[in-house]
Amino acid sequence: MIENYSKQLLLFIEQSPEWAFFIVLLIAFLESVAIVGVLMPGWLLLLGVGALIGNQVLPFYSMALAMFIGAVIGEGVSYQLGYHFRDNIRHWKWLESHQKGLERSDRFIKHYGVMSLIIGRFIGPLRALLPLVAGISGMSNRVFWLVNIGSGLLWAPIYLLPGILVGATFSLPEGTREVMAVFVFGECIFLWLSRRWWIAAKRLDKQSEDARGKKLQSILAMTCALLILIILGLSPLGQEILSILYKVFNKVG
Repeated sequence: MIENYSKQLLLFIEQSPEWAFFIVLLIAFLESVAIVGVLMPGWLLLLGVGALIGNQVLPFYSMALAMFIGAVIGEGVSYQLGYHFRDNIRHWKWLESHQKGLERSDRFIKHYGVMSLIIGRFIGPLRALLPLVAGISGMSNRVFWLVNIGSGLLWAPIYLLPGILVGATFSLPEGTREVMAVFVFGECIFLWLSRRWWIAAKRLDKQSEDARGKKLQSILAMTCALLILIILGLSPLGQEILSILYKVFNKVG
């Protein structure tokens, strides 16, 4: 049902691009508000918006701006709620079923500090809860808003990129999309392996041979991922994609 609503909304955006800025701003806002963001498929909608940008239906810069404004306001609302009500908010009825998420967010902020808000923007389940917990923990207004605005400037364009690449592939000549899919699949596999092996190494004794072996595997996997990007960039297919992306990023309105 949610997927059907998402498809209908994306179809409306495609057919009525004049409403796109306000709809994308609202999606980014709701996805960034505590609890609401956990329940709604904001990532799926924003992936679809990115695909429309990649297919040159929507302009990149205004959509990135809409996402930035919506996300910064949404996370700001969550932070202010936590800052104002502090630990009392944990006992609110609408948060009772999300205690594990709050506890995980607590640990994340204690471990990474201010960096948690930057890293957390790219972690779906935590993104809507971290600003709330930052407020509960008493993070200063000045620090929060500096990080919120700064990380928002990074998050908006980066979050759109996967969808843009998906949309760009639809502009490729027939017969090349399958090749592109192989490149993307290989890239995802090596990035996943690199991350998995690096996390495994961090859980082991730093001086042990197993830890050094896992780190070496992680570095090799990352090297393979970089090689795939280089090969793709130098190939005719890569040049075609770059040409499409150049048009996308030069589309102002």
